[in-house]
Amino acid sequence: MEVLVERYQRRKVVSNPASPKLFYLRQIPKTCGKVDIETLSANIQKNCSMTKGDVKHVIEALVEEVQANLANGNKVKLNELGTFHMTFSCPGMETADKCTVKNISRVNIRFVPDKELRLVNGCLTRTDSPANVEFALDTQEGGNGSNTGGNTGGNTGGNTGGNTGGNTGGGKDDNPLG
Repeated sequence: MEVLVERYQRRKVVSNPASPKLFYLRQIPKTCGKVDIETLSANIQKNCSMTKGDVKHVIEALVEEVQANLANGNKVKLNELGTFHMTFSCPGMETADKCTVKNISRVNIRFVPDKELRLVNGCLTRTDSPANVEFALDTQEGGNGSNTGGNTGGNTGGNTGGNTGGNTGGGKDDNPLG
């Protein structure tokens, strides 16, 4: 599986205008949209002998089973993808009677990628696992290394760990704060 990435430039500390501008990588979004169960089932149906409706019901049943197992405190592992588990945040209380479920402030479903999902960039040995991930720079970049394609979609933050990096569109003089 090959993942296309592009270079973009932004300040190291986004909120500091005096911070130096550095180049980061971000994944190139294909359509900047979300894929729902309808789209997934239509695409899966093309590769198997099941009907689109059957595939949709299987996906819905999978989601229900994952939710039920997470609610029961189990971890759910999908081979060659990863493991899901539930976490929540609750502040500590001085007395037991103050410690109630109303204190839970946030519930998250965490995902840990499977070890089968291997990064194969720059390694000498390579397995033929279908879960291998290889990254490739987009060939439609400008000569100066910045994104000149005008791609303003997506919300990944390069190598900053998620949505925290922002998406500046790649222009050299873009103001990341507005």
